[in-house]
Amino acid sequence: MYVGRRMTRNVITVSPEDTLTRAAALMKEHRVHHLPVVAGDEFAGIVTDTDIRNFTLGLTSVKGSGGNDARGTAVGEFMTREAVTVGPWDTVEDALLVLHHRRFGALPVVEGRRLVGIISKADILAAFIDTLCIEGIGVRIEVLVPREANAVVRLIRTVGELEVEMKSLVLSPFRDGFVAFLRLSTIDVATVREKLHKAGFQIPDLSDFLG
Repeated sequence: MYVGRRMTRNVITVSPEDTLTRAAALMKEHRVHHLPVVAGDEFAGIVTDTDIRNFTLGLTSVKGSGGNDARGTAVGEFMTREAVTVGPWDTVEDALLVLHHRRFGALPVVEGRRLVGIISKADILAAFIDTLCIEGIGVRIEVLVPREANAVVRLIRTVGELEVEMKSLVLSPFRDGFVAFLRLSTIDVATVREKLHKAGFQIPDLSDFLG
């Protein structure tokens, strides 16, 4: 999965000259928490609802000092200039790692200095929902398989003999092998389990994952 396919293209933006009040109003109107800042045709930085909230709290603590307020403070004075970005050809997995490790809610997507989109945690969650195909009728079954490609092939062939649609298959490291998370378009779990057992596959209990 690539960022360019999952990003939001119609990005709500502000300029460095816009006020923080206008930025806050746009966030509220469009229900977003991050606004890329664009100067002309170039990406210049990003401002978040947390930035504005911290600024407002700072004003409250020095109320009466005669300083600027949010109505007159320009976005360019408070935005993050050296913002972390991704490109449209970066993978969604890479974007997810950045969001997780840096505790960001969204990442601007740029080509050179041109803003082409933004990808948020919500976009990435939607991407994984689509990939895992977890909506609609179906059942998930866990199967333990060794770290051998042939074992995975045999698993797929065994499921194929059941003549049910395999909606998704995810392999995750588990102990000395893998656990295969199968999502199948059937509700007949008993038949699937019986077939897998007869083929020599081990289906773990819930306690195996909690121990």
